[in-house]
Amino acid sequence: MSETGLVPSLMDKLTDSDPLSSIDRDFPLTRHALMDSLRRDLESLLNSRINWMTLSDELREIQTSILRYGLPDFSSMPFSSTDGQQVLCQRVKETIQQYEPRLNYVSVVIAEDKNPLDRILKLRIKATCMIDNNEQELVMDSEVEPVSLGIKLSRAK
Repeated sequence: MSETGLVPSLMDKLTDSDPLSSIDRDFPLTRHALMDSLRRDLESLLNSRINWMTLSDELREIQTSILRYGLPDFSSMPFSSTDGQQVLCQRVKETIQQYEPRLNYVSVVIAEDKNPLDRILKLRIKATCMIDNNEQELVMDSEVEPVSLGIKLSRAK
């Protein structure tokens, strides 16, 4: 993290959105662009699945390596039960804490559903990040799609 806080991710720095231009994109990005970038990176993290391969606990470095990037497969998790929902919230929180160092004070809870017939599980992710030497609260709503189990993030309303 820079002295001013949130910096563009490695993907933002390596991605050339205008390859025909010889002028590189200016950094730092605007606050809005940084938040969109963070949302995109977080969504990518939460839609990545780790391998089922069992790794020895003795190999501590592997536990935090790219081999473990993403969420475990939760397709057999019972989302209808409170216990299953709490386990998913904990896994999402741990994954964000492990692989998204730009975020601090992460919490993940089940979002209140106003429509009891809606089968989409909704999570609310709260965290803080530093932007321009100021701590900013980030609140994202996510939807776990029931068939594909993909996670879609959006800014909280």
